[in-house]
Amino acid sequence: MFDNLFSLEGRVALITGGSRGIGEMIAEGYVRAGAKVYITARKAPECLATAERLSEFGTCIALPGDASGADGAKALAAKFLEHESKLDI
Repeated sequence: MFDNLFSLEGRVALITGGSRGIGEMIAEGYVRAGAKVYITARKAPECLATAERLSEFGTCIALPGDASGADGAKALAAKFLEHESKLDI
């Protein structure tokens, strides 16, 4: 019963700043709970490395880039929509 209490199975999440610190911890928690997680960060090598490490626990996909400002947010949304048609978290 309690195994499903915090399940995020079937959910799609996008974590900005997901390559380190609090963002990385949130991303790991979501991946471990069953969500398909996309992370973004300005530093591509770190973003890719974190996604690879978190993929040991489930699905984590890197979308490196600068999401700051309106143009950055639009570019991130366009990248995300190349992969998914919905966003839950």
